[in-house]
Amino acid sequence: MRKSIFLSFVVIALCALLFVCSCEAEGEDSGVLPASVDILKIGKADCIVINTGAKIVMIDTGEKENSSDIREYMAEHGYNKVDTLILTHFDKDHIGSAAEVIKEYSVDVVIESTFSSDSEEFHEYHQVLSALGKSATRLNEDYTFQSDDCIFSVNVPRQKKYADKKDNNCSLVVKMELGDTKFLFCGDAQELRAKEIIDTCAGKYDFVKLPYHGNYLENYGDFLGSIKADYAAITDSKKNPADLRTLDLLSEHGVSVYETRYGTVHIETDGQKITVS
Repeated sequence: MRKSIFLSFVVIALCALLFVCSCEAEGEDSGVLPASVDILKIGKADCIVINTGAKIVMIDTGEKENSSDIREYMAEHGYNKVDTLILTHFDKDHIGSAAEVIKEYSVDVVIESTFSSDSEEFHEYHQVLSALGKSATRLNEDYTFQSDDCIFSVNVPRQKKYADKKDNNCSLVVKMELGDTKFLFCGDAQELRAKEIIDTCAGKYDFVKLPYHGNYLENYGDFLGSIKADYAAITDSKKNPADLRTLDLLSEHGVSVYETRYGTVHIETDGQKITVS
């Protein structure tokens, strides 16, 4: 009888120990601050807001008329500052609201390429920088910085000039790593720049913001094969949807695709896995 009681206590104690160990294992984390990425629904334009835990990194600012959408989004999320603003290139659907963002959100660092533009939006945003006593960090070589636990690598265009589709092919490409997770943001890269991405950024990515609003590229298959992404986002609109050939290729490569024409794309990562909605 005593032996049975003793064995019962041993079994109960072992079960309790296993339960505690299981709970501790479930409670373990990657030791990094989690991050979120929002790719805003603002039509056929780019504005990506990355919360790295305590800081905000923004990639592109949409068109000028998107400033109210960006302001509404920032207020809704309680963001009152942008720590780093990366402008991939100078088309109006990527820098249109840059002047407003810089004025309203006390941007510490602005990153741009060494290419230039004669557009109204480009001159307006540089005028605002100058009025605030700031200047942009112009990249002529790859650049790495850290925001909280996220590591950003900005990949610059490999050519000094592009005879074909210059504005898009001079896009900065941004890689972000947090723990074991990897993200790629491709601006409006077209065939020439996509080839450079294949040559310099190949690898396994969890998520990619696809280039050029889902328009078809002749080397899209090679591009997708080189980055092996699980998830992708396309910044398109109902008026300007992604090319069906692009969507077919993504399906062939097993990529789960989210389009901003249906709503803002939200991604969360803890450094070990990502969730997309």
